[in-house]
Amino acid sequence: MNEDLHTLTGAYAVDAIDDPGERARFEAHLAGCEPCATELREFQATAARLGMAVAEPPPPALRAHVLATIRNVPQTPRNPADHAKPGRVPPAPAGPAEGRVAGRRADSRPRPGSRRWRRGVAAGLVAAACLVTAASVTQVVRERQRVERAEAAYRDVASVLSAPDARAATGRATGGGTVTVVASTSRGRVVVASSGLRTLPPSRTYQLWLIGADGPRSAGLLPADRSRPVVAGDWRPTDRLGLTVEPAGGSAQPTSTPLVLLMPA
Repeated sequence: MNEDLHTLTGAYAVDAIDDPGERARFEAHLAGCEPCATELREFQATAARLGMAVAEPPPPALRAHVLATIRNVPQTPRNPADHAKPGRVPPAPAGPAEGRVAGRRADSRPRPGSRRWRRGVAAGLVAAACLVTAASVTQVVRERQRVERAEAAYRDVASVLSAPDARAATGRATGGGTVTVVASTSRGRVVVASSGLRTLPPSRTYQLWLIGADGPRSAGLLPADRSRPVVAGDWRPTDRLGLTVEPAGGSAQPTSTPLVLLMPA
């Protein structure tokens, strides 16, 4: 009996236990079963979050999973007489008065098959709630990470631009477009922004270089969409900034002539 009661947490969470006796037994069991109480709280929280979840398409496998769950739940036979065991004779029909009483009693009791079907549907709904909630939580986490990255990048740029020794330079790149650089020796960093550079094939990328007396040092790659500035460290007062076209992923040393060379003054 207790084993059956352990399976009712999902149905209880969505109020799908119709039999008052069964509901009372489960509530009595719940009072002394911490695993069921914990599971119930999780189910109830999931169901509540489902109403606040960000609307997005559920995983493609969700519908198939729910339908498969429902198909595996025993259904109430259409005609119990069709399932009578061989050799047994069905009881004779009751009289009118007895039939009415029996009919009321039969109709007032939830059918076991019907309860199992509702539990299956309830389990499917709770499973759907878990999946949609998981997708929504993932989306929220990703959005928060994106915002945190944007805020960190903004702080880096603001730190250089607000430095008392910040110096800027702008130049036109070979092939079109402009590159602007703001550098700070006290911060030891440089901010690079570009506009109008020609689009490169996927096999090529724009790479930044800090070029000093000891040769060029990589300062990173420009983003593919070039929609945000790049902040590079290790800036020295005698450095110049160069921009080259390199194979995808970048190079250890420049493999082409710089499109532009800038030295903030």
